[in-house]
Amino acid sequence: MKNNFKKNGNMRVRFETPEERTEIIRILEEQRGFRIDEDLKQLTKIHPYDTRTFDINLKFKTYNYWIQPFIGAAMMSSGVRFYSAQEFFRIAELDFKVVPRYPVFHVPHNGWEFPKELMESVCIPQDHFMKYHEEMQDTDISRIVPSAYRGGDMCHTFRISRLLCDVERFIGPEEIMEQYGMGFCYEKAYDGTVIKHMTEALKEKTLKHYREYHEWMDRICNRHPRILLFDMHSYSDRIIPASFLQEGRPTPDLCIGTDNRFTPPELTKIIRRRFTEAGFSIGFNYPYTGCYIPNTILSGESKTDMVAIMLEFHKRTYCDQNGHSILEKLRKIEMIICQIIVDCVDLV
Repeated sequence: MKNNFKKNGNMRVRFETPEERTEIIRILEEQRGFRIDEDLKQLTKIHPYDTRTFDINLKFKTYNYWIQPFIGAAMMSSGVRFYSAQEFFRIAELDFKVVPRYPVFHVPHNGWEFPKELMESVCIPQDHFMKYHEEMQDTDISRIVPSAYRGGDMCHTFRISRLLCDVERFIGPEEIMEQYGMGFCYEKAYDGTVIKHMTEALKEKTLKHYREYHEWMDRICNRHPRILLFDMHSYSDRIIPASFLQEGRPTPDLCIGTDNRFTPPELTKIIRRRFTEAGFSIGFNYPYTGCYIPNTILSGESKTDMVAIMLEFHKRTYCDQNGHSILEKLRKIEMIICQIIVDCVDLV
């Protein structure tokens, strides 16, 4: 496992503010016996091109700072585990005896690409198609992924519009959405309008993108022995199939989707507490159920110890009446998720 600081001491910590950087320095100096350059202690501002990263070796009491941007980018793309400053503080409280799970954010329905070979099947005017896309995409949901976890293989957003390929659908009769014409290769929009000419050739082209995505997620599982997976979504009342709703029961601000095998009660408890404290109404497996689990985990081929949960936010929690996201509300949710990850530092 990379960055196993219990074994070899390596941590890569990202911070957002000068205050967080100062506290990291204090912990390294006072708790771990590091010798910190006086110039570093005096810094009160963050340079615009600073990677905001400490590369720390707890075993040998060494650190690197002012890592050049291209090196930081290479570190992010390598799949190395970054820790947020808040995680670092929590790990320090536990005397660096706990190595947290590797967080992975799965964002399947925020795609913005429209491959030509798939768009050729569209049978409605393009402006109508784009209207459906805007209504059915998980608007800006990738922007609530905390910044410390957006690089490398910690966050993966499927880049293609879900109307062209939906990687969260099963392939075959077990997929309940096939009855609505909305399986992995959509034929219809949420209101029943036929949007594409369905052919076997189209399905094969779509499957190519579908399989590539799932192969990527399977590779992630094989790289990290302990994973905390967040299945990230948003929804609106307008697009929910009527059969999913219960008469007289309002839709919640946050639908928490669980899996009996992969969602421990403690994880559910943490998420419920944090969002309830923030004023969100909560629904468990309503109006949507379950959460995404990679194929290699479901089949038992991977030995990865995974826990997973779905977070499905009603768009009213972060969008205005025109469906445009509001930065302050996105940031609020991002900060709650940051705290949840900290709460999960010692999650079994």
